Amino acid sequence: MDERLWLGAICVVGLIGLVGMVASWWLPKSTVDEPSPLVKRERVPRPRTPDDCGLCRAEVGPTDGNEAAGQRERVVRPWQEVKSRRGRRKRAKTEGYACPNEECEYYGITDASIHALVGYGRHGKQEAIRDLRCQACGTKVSERWGTPFYRLKTSARRVGEVLASQAEGLDSSAAERVFGHREETIRTWMTRGGGHAVRVHQHFFHHLLLDHVELDELRTTLRDKAHEVWVWVALDARSKVIPVLCLGGRTQAMAHAVIHGLCQCLMPGYIPLFTSDGLDLYFYALTAHFGTWQQAVGERKRRWIVAAGLYYGQVKKLYRRHRLVGVEYRERLGAIADIKAKLHELGVGRFIHTAFVERLNLTMRQGVSALIRRTWARAESAAELASHLEWWRAYYHFVRYHQALRVTLDEPLERGGRRLPQRYRSQTPAMAAGVTHHRWTVQELLLFPLPSGMD
Repeated sequence: MDERLWLGAICVVGLIGLVGMVASWWLPKSTVDEPSPLVKRERVPRPRTPDDCGLCRAEVGPTDGNEAAGQRERVVRPWQEVKSRRGRRKRAKTEGYACPNEECEYYGITDASIHALVGYGRHGKQEAIRDLRCQACGTKVSERWGTPFYRLKTSARRVGEVLASQAEGLDSSAAERVFGHREETIRTWMTRGGGHAVRVHQHFFHHLLLDHVELDELRTTLRDKAHEVWVWVALDARSKVIPVLCLGGRTQAMAHAVIHGLCQCLMPGYIPLFTSDGLDLYFYALTAHFGTWQQAVGERKRRWIVAAGLYYGQVKKLYRRHRLVGVEYRERLGAIADIKAKLHELGVGRFIHTAFVERLNLTMRQGVSALIRRTWARAESAAELASHLEWWRAYYHFVRYHQALRVTLDEPLERGGRRLPQRYRSQTPAMAAGVTHHRWTVQELLLFPLPSGMD
């Protein structure tokens, strides 16, 4: 009797469960979707202010020193008006050079129409190096002062060949076997070349008009493989110019440093279109640097208002088990229809993408040996890697032609009854950005004088 009761109870429970399953399948579901506590909602980022950027806080001092700086600005009388009219005219080209004597009235002035520099013979055993002399104080200086070749005994051509090979992907140990110079010597040249490249970019890269800037970061490790560093890159999609290249951790402070450096390169008041991956650190940095402080009537506290012309889109790649399963397009600042319309107007595509900066990552890995995957040629320190990257960026901008920047020449296709092939003009990124009008050689880049940047 007990067994029959147990079997009947089990059958009733099973029948009730079956009826419930059928009812839940046939009956219409409720139109109100209750949020599940296990589903993680996407957090909407909030804009930041310049107070969150350490570089912006450092620039704004406790007092406004613009008036004092204007009063301290010195007015120097040109040497042509001071010197006697007798004697020979100046023949040597001294544009870009300056007097190294800090006590001289013409110290640091590189304008040839103002300073008092003249040619003063040559010196050197391997190659003739021109000397200059300041007629105001009598100080003698070499034309290599303010360049990486200052007080180097190796010829400029040899140093240029070694550094050019370093910018084409040859590591220091291989360069030692090829050129016969010690690896420590090559690293010293690279350090000097990297520091010189930084000053060259500071001299030329300002008041730029960049239409579409793509942001991305590249991961790499040092020689011990214990320190992980990130290469932060900002690329203009049209001119292929790299206005900012930073090395550091993947932190909010580095994102602020990248956008802060970009603002110093742009024309004042000009705002480009931005695209990046799904990293929200760029959103906080962009909103903190593009906007204005406004104070409403009757309010004591100012409010930071993000610029209305700032457009920023993200490409979010969705991975599952290390495989790409989908792509999501997000509009962080501005409508997605406006962002697509601006991209189409600029001629760089119709969808939000980071294709150009992703291609630049491959170019960097091929040009900088320390960034190549699964290689032994890794940098010893972050400072060494930063110098190599800065030198490669200068080589990329001024020396190396970019295949995507060649321009078709407007010439007739037929001449004398025969058809002529289409002609092109190759360009470097610096030429496309209007920084220079010709392709530089490696020696021209290294010999560009920057006296104000020397100790």
